[in-house]
Amino acid sequence: MNQVSEVITTLLHYNVSIRDTLEYCLKKETYDPKLFNEKKRAVLIEVDQHTPLKDIIDHSGENGQKLEKLIRDFYEEVYGDSSTILHLADDGLRVDHNQHLPIYRGVLPIHENINSMIAGIVRDAQSKQIDVTEAVKVWNAEDAMFRGVAYLTLTNDLIALFNDYNKARQEAKGAESPSSKFISNDIQTIVSNINFVRSSAKEHDLVYKNMEDKIVALMEMMTGRRDLPTGKRFPDVMRETIETIQLYVRDAEASFRAVYVPLVNELLAQVKKDREAKEAADKNPQA
Repeated sequence: MNQVSEVITTLLHYNVSIRDTLEYCLKKETYDPKLFNEKKRAVLIEVDQHTPLKDIIDHSGENGQKLEKLIRDFYEEVYGDSSTILHLADDGLRVDHNQHLPIYRGVLPIHENINSMIAGIVRDAQSKQIDVTEAVKVWNAEDAMFRGVAYLTLTNDLIALFNDYNKARQEAKGAESPSSKFISNDIQTIVSNINFVRSSAKEHDLVYKNMEDKIVALMEMMTGRRDLPTGKRFPDVMRETIETIQLYVRDAEASFRAVYVPLVNELLAQVKKDREAKEAADKNPQA
């Protein structure tokens, strides 16, 4: 593995750690405290130590400072000891599912910032005829999985909020109420997040586009810009949309793991080899 591929792989590994925080936007019976502690550690370690990410941040001026602040603020709000979103208790990890928005506020832009770094490194490598083919293959697979997981969590939240909004309007006999206005604001935020994920995607294969089209159609039906399909009600369309996303995520995750695990193992082997070579050189400086 060449040095450029090593840098890309470490950035990819970081993006995986950031993406995995989206797990806490999916309702589950229990969450693994050990995995929580690993994710918590992974968020800051890359900016607290001398790493490729820290090096790029330090050489990126104001934009680098903004990204580091975003990462540290995200850590404090979501993983910090005073966080009300994720809290490790004696009975396990407690997740406040009323606070998904701060998770999106950190995960989505951090992931895209790292993506931009990788894109710049890949362009530079290709211009210098440096082979980064394997790393790019994994990058594409990670990004495809990220889009699916982000869409799954966001669309689940959109559906829940839409149902809550209609319930609030019914309770107010069709009128707007403080409750429905509050929910409407959250819906707008989720829609903006979905559009952000869409606008920054580089996927164009038909399976991905079919999923994206179904999500856009659902949003348009919710806002009255598109009619429901003949003979179908909202629960039908919602269920079909979620099923489409889940199928996409299942396949994307399998494709990602098939290429990611070998690349990370290669990186670890390279790091071990470099460390052993350094130790040997330190013991025998005349060699």
